[in-house]
Amino acid sequence: MAGKAIQGPHITSRACADPGQGGLVQSAAFAHPTSYSPLHRPWPPVPGPIVLKLARHTFFNLLGLGAPLLFALVSIPVLVRVLGPERFGLLTLIWAVTSYFGLFDLGLGRALTQQLAITLDRKDDGQVGPLSATALALMAALGLVGGALMMALAPWGVDLIKQLPDRQEAINATLVMGLAMPFIVLTAGLRGMLEACHAFEVLNYIRLPMGLWTFAGPWLVVLWRGPDLFTITVALAAGRVLACAVHGWLAWRALPQLRGRLRLQRAWLRPLLVSGGWLTLSNLVSPFMGYVDRFVIGASVSAAAVAFYATPQEIVTKLWIIPGALTAVLFPAFAAQVAKQDGSAWGLFDRAVATLFVVLLPITAALALFAHELLGWWIGPEFARQSGPILQVFALGILINCLAHVPLTWLHGAGHFRAPALLHCAELPLFVLALWLLSARWGLMGAALAWLLRMLLDSAALFALVWRERGGAAGAAAKHGMLVPAALALLAFAGLGLGSAAWRAAWLLMVLAAAATMAASLYRASRPSH
Repeated sequence: MAGKAIQGPHITSRACADPGQGGLVQSAAFAHPTSYSPLHRPWPPVPGPIVLKLARHTFFNLLGLGAPLLFALVSIPVLVRVLGPERFGLLTLIWAVTSYFGLFDLGLGRALTQQLAITLDRKDDGQVGPLSATALALMAALGLVGGALMMALAPWGVDLIKQLPDRQEAINATLVMGLAMPFIVLTAGLRGMLEACHAFEVLNYIRLPMGLWTFAGPWLVVLWRGPDLFTITVALAAGRVLACAVHGWLAWRALPQLRGRLRLQRAWLRPLLVSGGWLTLSNLVSPFMGYVDRFVIGASVSAAAVAFYATPQEIVTKLWIIPGALTAVLFPAFAAQVAKQDGSAWGLFDRAVATLFVVLLPITAALALFAHELLGWWIGPEFARQSGPILQVFALGILINCLAHVPLTWLHGAGHFRAPALLHCAELPLFVLALWLLSARWGLMGAALAWLLRMLLDSAALFALVWRERGGAAGAAAKHGMLVPAALALLAFAGLGLGSAAWRAAWLLMVLAAAATMAASLYRASRPSH
């Protein structure tokens, strides 16, 4: 087993009110409990409305995650010009706090989503209130602790930053974010409750303006008051407090089972803390591996080389919003299906892997085939000469890594939080060692190859854990089914050997045609038989 699944008190198909429509949001259900492998046919027939609902929710997730990036393209040049490099650097740190200090929830937000999805699917209304109240109380306490630490350490942390334009302004900004920290952490839990209800459309009505306010708030402040970092921080903190209140109101509407049943229950502490603890370990180790390569390059190659490495890496990692949008929808569905021991969850798993592959193959192939042209147009020919080969390696690695989001989501949905966390811990020293040796030997390309190797091993291990859970002939068929997309990916990236841009463009058109054919096959395979 890939780690023992953690469950709460014994709970006895989910139904929660859609806060946007006033109706019921039903969990995904499939007709046949048969297992199939990616790109294999026939698949278990899926009711059309369910497919449309999952696609619609994924689209809204993409919109909520992607639209703020477009606004950032407009607002960031203005912010850099008005604030100056020092204050803008501090603003980026504030953005990091508001975006990533959700780690203070110790994984309880995702653990709450998993447990609540199972509870709702089993229609145990009596446990919805105790589970939610216990998780939110824990998260509120953690948020208060995190906020208090941030405020207490503000002067010391600010003094670590060199060349500050105004030390007291930076300290005051940090204090404001410390006050907002409990609301930031609570929002993660309330969002998890809405995700458990599959209320993604309504959820993105909040996520979109929240994401936009991250850039629009500072932009409006600098237009109104000029380079005032303290007022910018107040605006960002006010947005987070308002977002927390709106999340709470929507969760209250979505879950009528909460009314009159909000009470703490000790029995929920262990499953929440154990699951959240393993998630926290993953959340700490995985981002560290995502950034440690830049520090190693700075130490083993040069500080200037970091820019040639980090820029193409930043380009490809933006593609994470695609699997992120899909797996946010899949997570509660996997949790409910696996808890019922319904084998039809494998049909959803296989479709998710195949769909991500079809969407991402042409995008990553285009990035690889035209890496030099893209970087040369965007930044300059010298930069393209240094970073072009790196972008090609990263494009292949991100394709592999994005597919691995599906098995990771399945393992978390099934309650197997321990195995992925231990896998990441095992990867860390091996990755750092490979990174140091390969970058010392081959410079930037060595570091990129170490990153690609980690993507390959991590993805292979996650798929292997899921295939072991699948077992038997179905697991073996799933392994063989992955050979087809692997061969297509190798064929697509083989076009890197073509010299002229015209030949590479023709090759990309072939890749697009193959992806379109696969997409049509997926659509036909998903249609219910009559």
